[in-house]
Amino acid sequence: MRYLPVMLDLKDCPVLVVGAGAIAARKAGALVRGGARVTVVAPGIGAEMERLASREDGLRIARRRFRASDLGGVRLVFAATNDAKVQSEIAAEAEKKGVWVNAADEPENCTFLMPALLERGPLQVAVSTGGASPALARRVRDEIDAALGPEFGEAAEVLGELRVRFERGEARGHAFTRLLDEGLLEALRQGDEARVERMTREALQGLPRARTRAARDE
Repeated sequence: MRYLPVMLDLKDCPVLVVGAGAIAARKAGALVRGGARVTVVAPGIGAEMERLASREDGLRIARRRFRASDLGGVRLVFAATNDAKVQSEIAAEAEKKGVWVNAADEPENCTFLMPALLERGPLQVAVSTGGASPALARRVRDEIDAALGPEFGEAAEVLGELRVRFERGEARGHAFTRLLDEGLLEALRQGDEARVERMTREALQGLPRARTRAARDE
């Protein structure tokens, strides 16, 4: 396995995007939604990026060509230009400075890849082919999309809220598994709030309450 799938916490993380076309705008938008502090560097700014910048406080635009010094202090860089020479320059400079780089549709210039992403509230499903075929990754994502209704996102929200209310451990894990096994998704799909409340009360009966709301993934 060449690539290790991870979920990054980008809150307040400084990220550089080089390029300002449609692809760059999509990446910048996703980064801002993830809480990153995004700097976009490009001599010309596309309309989509202009609209994004006008409504997002977490995005700053520098209207000029890329400089190696732009990589100072950033954690990630996204190379999304239409100039192969610039793309290679960004990748080379990022490697020198130890900055992780993603170059649009150029896995040879990447140290990390962006998967095809499906979102249902807090639930995220990421699909990657290791750079072999982004089109296939998107196709698989769309197949999964057709199978996952909104109740999966609702279930993630319900379980997330319960997670911080009860102490972590095997008992909590077993209770959550019981909720899913006994039809939480079906109840949410049907909008049966009374059933959800009853199932939750029964599954969590006797569990110790959390002493802090800072429950973390185990």
